[in-house]
Amino acid sequence: MTAFILPRALHRMEEIYDYFFQFSEIVAVNIYNEILDKIEMLEQFPFMGLVEQQFDDCGKVFRSFVVKNYKIVYYIEESENKIFVATVWDCRQNPNKLQYEVI
Repeated sequence: MTAFILPRALHRMEEIYDYFFQFSEIVAVNIYNEILDKIEMLEQFPFMGLVEQQFDDCGKVFRSFVVKNYKIVYYIEESENKIFVATVWDCRQNPNKLQYEVI
């Protein structure tokens, strides 16, 4: 499978990078690359994330896993052999806002 990072997820990753860059370029690069590495891992193990129950009624099966303090939320289109990363969510936020981030 091939992983695609949707615009919102890419924007969130850029926000994470920009935030940490204020303090340390090395830290910013390391966190950004770690997130990218885990997204690439999805191509080999697309079902490694847990199913996100809060999205059961939206028509897609969203899955997620956590890297550092960030939840990578994605869905799989098996018929197209593609994985779409919907967002990269800071787990320190109100979890009720996540549904508005994805849907």
